[in-house]
Amino acid sequence: MTGQSWLWTPPRPTPAPVGVGQLLRAYRQAHGLTQQQLADQLGFDQSYVSKVESGRRAIHDISTLRHIARHLDLAPEDVGLAPGALADRRREIGRDTLAEQATASQRAWRVTRDTLNRNRIKLAKAAAGLYPDTYRLLGSGLLTRSDWTWQRPLDISEIGLRWSDELAEPTITGGEPETDGARPLIADGGPFVRYQRYTRAMRDLDRPTLFENRLSFRLLDVTRDDRGVGGDAGRPVLTFGHTTYFDAVDVCETVAHETATAMMAGGLSWPALPFRRRIGDPFDLAARPVLPSINTLTIRADRDSASFLLHRRSAGSVATAGGVYHVIPAGVFQPSGITPFHHRADFDLWRNIMRELSEELLGNTEHDGNSSNPIDYEADEPFRAFEQARNDGRIQISCFGVGLDALTLFSEILTVVVIEADAFDAMFAEMVHSNAEGSVVSAGPNHPVADGIPFTYATLRRLVDSEPLAPAAAACLELAWRHRELLLPGLRLRAAS
Repeated sequence: MTGQSWLWTPPRPTPAPVGVGQLLRAYRQAHGLTQQQLADQLGFDQSYVSKVESGRRAIHDISTLRHIARHLDLAPEDVGLAPGALADRRREIGRDTLAEQATASQRAWRVTRDTLNRNRIKLAKAAAGLYPDTYRLLGSGLLTRSDWTWQRPLDISEIGLRWSDELAEPTITGGEPETDGARPLIADGGPFVRYQRYTRAMRDLDRPTLFENRLSFRLLDVTRDDRGVGGDAGRPVLTFGHTTYFDAVDVCETVAHETATAMMAGGLSWPALPFRRRIGDPFDLAARPVLPSINTLTIRADRDSASFLLHRRSAGSVATAGGVYHVIPAGVFQPSGITPFHHRADFDLWRNIMRELSEELLGNTEHDGNSSNPIDYEADEPFRAFEQARNDGRIQISCFGVGLDALTLFSEILTVVVIEADAFDAMFAEMVHSNAEGSVVSAGPNHPVADGIPFTYATLRRLVDSEPLAPAAAACLELAWRHRELLLPGLRLRAAS
């Protein structure tokens, strides 16, 4: 692969408003600068920058604040100045104290959120280091247990699904006192009133394009029955109940925000992570609302080669896992509507994957969870074509197991779909270049997106080791390569020596 355009290029950092000291520190971290380099850029002394960052020196001089905004290419309000005629809008020190405290709290929240979104992969791998080695999955940033992953990829039909209406309310919701640091103050809420939910803060302060609270399937347990499969102790069985998307996000993004805050303050350690400590055992699925995402590595298999699809998710569009490479499709496990009929028809892993293929590869939006009309999977396209190809053996859909993103503790169902080249080309002739969640990656400027990325060991290592690849995507690629002879029996894909 000689083309470089498929490689992720970080967007130009645009720090969110925050207190000046925190702002300077966040700006340095985002741009990889030392205090001396930032001081040189601003024409300040390094000791002055150090004092401002630590809070030992406050800046009240309007001309100095203007100077910082101008040289860092920031808006006046980012450094605490009102836009427009600044001299005419100067505030008296001490006026509107509560509002100013809330504003400062929200600025700090925004910059931490920005740091989180820019460093999710680094943070996930660091968070994985907090847990025993036996829980870490292939250095991907995912956590798992030996009974949560299978000895070989299993056909999706071999994964049992069980429903339970007898579920206790979770004891962890994201509103605990340990989460105060991740929930900013509300400007008009009186002294020290915080947002009750992280998702409410996201709605007001950092709302992504796709942000709807949909009914979803809550993962309650991962067990085995007495039907042995693939040398395992028994057939995997996943038990589910109901939850909502926001209920899960309130926990997973709060624990991620706390992790980013600790990293900005100097590093991860259990004393600096009170909410993660409160959660305790990450595999205790009854304690918190756990919503799984189904992550599917899509492989196009030709006679003598294979390629896979990759997606760059937009941080401004999605609530989680933005700004990273991911497999495509990937989406939370949820029904396409809210009626009992939707529930019965859509409580199926393969059907969820088919809807995501329709949405993310073909650009269809009518099956996004808001539909009032049920889907006829046997007659409606493209589902009819997907199902026919699977029945004919031209599509193989397999599952590797279940993991947890170490940063967010969001659950991840790891799957792979292998599609014969002719069937793929027919079904995805109208494949889109971008969708509501981001852009499909190509192997170079002159390569169609449907060609995908070559499925080679060199490409895998380059992505996993050097690029911002979502932990679930890294795990899917590593596991697919490990089991390539089972998934692609007709191909000879050599591993590097």
